[in-house]
Amino acid sequence: MHLHDLTLSLAAFFSEILGTISGFGSSTFFVPAGSFFEKFQFVLALTAILHCFGNTSKIFLFREHFDRKLFLKLAIPSILLTGAGALLTNVFPVSILQKGLGVVLVVISLIFLIGKFRFKRLPTYVAVILSGLSGFATGLVGTGGAIRGMALSALNLERGAFVILSAAIDIGGDFLRLIIYLLNGFMDWSQWFYIPILGLMAYLGARVGKLILASIKQEYFEKIVALFVLGGGIAMLF
Repeated sequence: MHLHDLTLSLAAFFSEILGTISGFGSSTFFVPAGSFFEKFQFVLALTAILHCFGNTSKIFLFREHFDRKLFLKLAIPSILLTGAGALLTNVFPVSILQKGLGVVLVVISLIFLIGKFRFKRLPTYVAVILSGLSGFATGLVGTGGAIRGMALSALNLERGAFVILSAAIDIGGDFLRLIIYLLNGFMDWSQWFYIPILGLMAYLGARVGKLILASIKQEYFEKIVALFVLGGGIAMLF
């Protein structure tokens, strides 16, 4: 394994830890990090693979907290709009997608750092709308977990329920956008070796993230994670 591959693997591992702790998912961290080393469209394909493995791991690890009724309300618009966003990735220039991603990350992180309390105790339909927007952003620019985080924050869920619901909502859209990315030629199959590596990093990261989440109060991590998201957004912009 070359240093380049090791760097991407470590980025996937730590992104999965932070994604599990925050409930956002690893893409919020892996897309900005991966974009420093690889072409944006290839990073989107790698992110979809990492998310498929990561969310499967989180569904298994947090399965006792699953709420089926709430999942159905939030998952359908998210999955459909993820596909719509993924279909539009070839329409817009890569530079515009990267700048757009940077703006999304900066805005979302500032909302969580300054005014997160405003998103609590909102009606369920607000969470459904935000979940749909999260799916669209995920398909288009590779990451929409922070928006989904706002949707779930509006419902004031317990940490375990927050994590598994976020993962379960995301996984259908992950498989859908991965198929679209591959059909659009975003990944060279000579790089197949990334698939088992990302699978291992996703499981280990989710496992470590669960251990940390159980030992430290979630609200402290939300502020730390928001700072990481802000840094990633600024990096993508400049």
